[in-house]
Amino acid sequence: MDFIIQHQTSAYLRLRLRSGRFTSAERDVLEYALRHLRGVSDIQFFPFSGGITLHYEGDLEEILRKLRALHFNNVKLFAEKLGTSIDREELRRRKLSPAVKRSLRTKIFVETAADLLLPTPVQVGYHVYQLVTLKNL
Repeated sequence: MDFIIQHQTSAYLRLRLRSGRFTSAERDVLEYALRHLRGVSDIQFFPFSGGITLHYEGDLEEILRKLRALHFNNVKLFAEKLGTSIDREELRRRKLSPAVKRSLRTKIFVETAADLLLPTPVQVGYHVYQLVTLKNL
C-alpha cells in the first residue's frame, strides 16, 4: 500500500493514502485487513481524505512492513465483490411481502404433506430430482 506517514508517536500512527479517497467498501476491506495485524489495537478511517489512524502496541517496523506489503489493488478487487453482494445488514432490513410469505408457507405445507403421505421410494425420487435439477432452489 502506498502511503505517507503524517504523524507518528510510540503508540499512534497517522497515515494518508497516496491514492486519496477510498469508498466505504474499500474501508470495510481495509478494516478487516488492518484489524488482524498483530499489535494494532484501534483503527479510525477518514475516507474523504484517504486518512487512517492506528493505535498500536509493539513493533512499529513490523506493522509498517506489513502495511507496505498490502496491495491496494487487492483491496479494490475485494471491495468490488463486496459491492455486488448482499451483506447481513441489508438482509435484516429487507422484508418479505405477505404474498411471498403466503407462497412459501403453501410450498412448505405441500412438501411436508407429500413427505408424510407418499411412499418412501417416491419421496426419495422426487428429492433426488430436485437436487439434480436444482429446481426452485
